[in-house]
Amino acid sequence: MTLFADDHAATDDCIGVLNLQLGTASAAMTPAMAHAGIEALSTTLRDPDIHVIVLTGSAQQFCLGLQESSPELHAAHDEPAFIDALHDWLLALCDNDKPIIAAVEGQASGAGLALALACDLIVCARSAQFLLPMAGEINGRHAGASWLAAKRLPRAALAELYLPDGGMSAERAHTLGLVCRLAEPGMALPMALQLARPLARHTLEELGCIKQHMAHVGSQPLHEALADERRRWLRHRALAPAHGRS
Repeated sequence: MTLFADDHAATDDCIGVLNLQLGTASAAMTPAMAHAGIEALSTTLRDPDIHVIVLTGSAQQFCLGLQESSPELHAAHDEPAFIDALHDWLLALCDNDKPIIAAVEGQASGAGLALALACDLIVCARSAQFLLPMAGEINGRHAGASWLAAKRLPRAALAELYLPDGGMSAERAHTLGLVCRLAEPGMALPMALQLARPLARHTLEELGCIKQHMAHVGSQPLHEALADERRRWLRHRALAPAHGRS
């Protein structure tokens, strides 16, 4: 995974674009991709000049997920490190103060689906598709994608992802609120950048406050949420300039 600037992002100094393809023709998840992914994301999250991150793949595929037949994966010393890197990658995507937008073309499958779901917003081409391959589900390899999907989808819609050879189309995902914007094929990245630009004008502190609020909303009883609102309201009023006071 590399941080790159293309024609679309050349003038977006506060937007970091992370490309899953590593400059190769393959859209499959590999141990190298997982290790490079967490390293690139960590570097981008530490950069104070980057306010918003866009995660994308190639113009054809977002990420096809883990290829179980990969000889590299089954090296005795590499598989645990790969799993740890993938899990660290997902946790870092979920737990940070910068908005992250997934720009999805083609398929987001298995671990690739988990990466998309770990982002705050998903923009995808109308031809895109979300998949949980049955073989990986039987082997318990899609726990991250399943957990993230369960947080964002109604139970009946979640079942659509579990059905053998089912999957979910971009149109269906947009109807369910999983996808926030639909683009014509090949235009997911430009639309994601269009969505990122107004966000990138805000300070990191403002964006962090918004993400923290989103993470906690609905996780506390209503009376506690209202009490917190009252405290914030009165604190803001006390700090505001006293206009017209004698």
